[in-house]
Amino acid sequence: MKYKWNSKRADDSITKACQQVEEINIIPYTKEKKLNKIKVNEAYEMNAVHMYIDILNLKDMLTNSSDNENITSHTRTLRFFDSHFKAIKFVINDTESIFVDFHNQRLHTVIAKPYDDEKKRLDRAVTIAKVIIDVVEQQRQLGNDDIIDAAKLRIGIDSGLALAVNNGRRSNKEPLFLGNPANYAAKHSAGELQGIYLTKNAREVLELQGVEDTQTIKLKSSEIDASLERSNIDHENLINRTINEIKDHTKKLSDFAFSRLTPTFESLDFSVFTRKNSKRLEMVSIYADIDGFTKYISENIGTVEGQKDIVRCLHVLRAEMDACLTNDFQGRRVRFIGDCIHGILCEGTSQTTNKQVSVDTALEAAAGIRSSFILSKELLEEKFNITANFGLAIGLDFGETMLSRVGRLDENTRFSLGLSTISSEEEQMRCAGDETAIAEEAYSHLSQKYKDLFTDRITKNLNFEILEETEQNEVENNKKSNIYSINEAASSNLKAHAKS
Repeated sequence: MKYKWNSKRADDSITKACQQVEEINIIPYTKEKKLNKIKVNEAYEMNAVHMYIDILNLKDMLTNSSDNENITSHTRTLRFFDSHFKAIKFVINDTESIFVDFHNQRLHTVIAKPYDDEKKRLDRAVTIAKVIIDVVEQQRQLGNDDIIDAAKLRIGIDSGLALAVNNGRRSNKEPLFLGNPANYAAKHSAGELQGIYLTKNAREVLELQGVEDTQTIKLKSSEIDASLERSNIDHENLINRTINEIKDHTKKLSDFAFSRLTPTFESLDFSVFTRKNSKRLEMVSIYADIDGFTKYISENIGTVEGQKDIVRCLHVLRAEMDACLTNDFQGRRVRFIGDCIHGILCEGTSQTTNKQVSVDTALEAAAGIRSSFILSKELLEEKFNITANFGLAIGLDFGETMLSRVGRLDENTRFSLGLSTISSEEEQMRCAGDETAIAEEAYSHLSQKYKDLFTDRITKNLNFEILEETEQNEVENNKKSNIYSINEAASSNLKAHAKS
């Protein structure tokens, strides 16, 4: 092992995180406030509409005609992201919506105005969704050296009460909304078919006809048109203004360039990345998701004390996952996605990535994160009397990945993207709260001593203590093997001498 999970550092770090959230202020959201200005020990109670926008054809963007990733396909993807983000962000800003997060194929925005009318907020959300769909469809005409493929979008919408919080480490603070509307909107954006999908609650507020399965029934054209008419947003005018705004800023493929980073990643600074200074190399992608947290939120968001404990749990658990990855294993958080952390890790030189060491270290980091998670739960119970049935589902994969940033620095638009980032999230999603899964490519580079811990590339309760035992067993077996070899050689020499 190159690195070790540091239990003393973890204990000190978790204790400090607990101290930061001993006193929590729950504040009604009644006027605009920048989400990244919310203090760690604050939460804003907000009734609003949540919208998730998923790009369904992301994998098609990442690969060439042979279904392989290469520098050309990644350059096209980066250009695709830059163009589409600019368009969507213009619509969000123009309609006074709140940009929350853009992670890989998924963008989250919130419509809080008008504060006193939920139905009008939903009409505005449907109109904004329709504008975004129409704008990205027209963007394919703006390419000035090659056509920019239109994004195929699926949009999920829900409305209701959620808590806005903001936490993270050092300068990398990230906003997050805790509550059903964010979760349900995200679930409705997940699927294979395009369109706008409203939850049962949102449909009832808009007085739409009930449907058996809201995740499979998209809004009809007539239902969208009704919201367009009621929203007081000039749909066609906004489309035209958006297209005019971005057409002079559409970049050529030659405006984007990649270079290689020198591992490791603990001091990686996404803020210095630009179109011309994006990075691309082989690395490991790690997703670790808190299992059971959504249920915990639903059960506790109804009381002030429950809300405070939600904020405490999220801050302590996420802060320590981040600290463990960075400080103990020289990895780097890309971002938090709700109650999930996405991280990257690489071992090697300025010229090459050491595949086996990178994957082994990533598995060790995953085990360390689980050990930190267990310790975090113990201290949450000790200090705040919080007992919750949380688990941790972890997924890993390895592959060519690009690191970049689109949009302005203050909008949290950094990302790490490649097929391995998608597959590592998929591996995490097939895990229960006590499991760690590894995708095929990463598994092929894993040391045999660690492969033996897996069945169907998945293992249960893998913490750092188990990996240390595995390491020790290998050392002992090697000693026995060496002793046997020496004895065998000695025995063979004696026989030969006797014959002489």
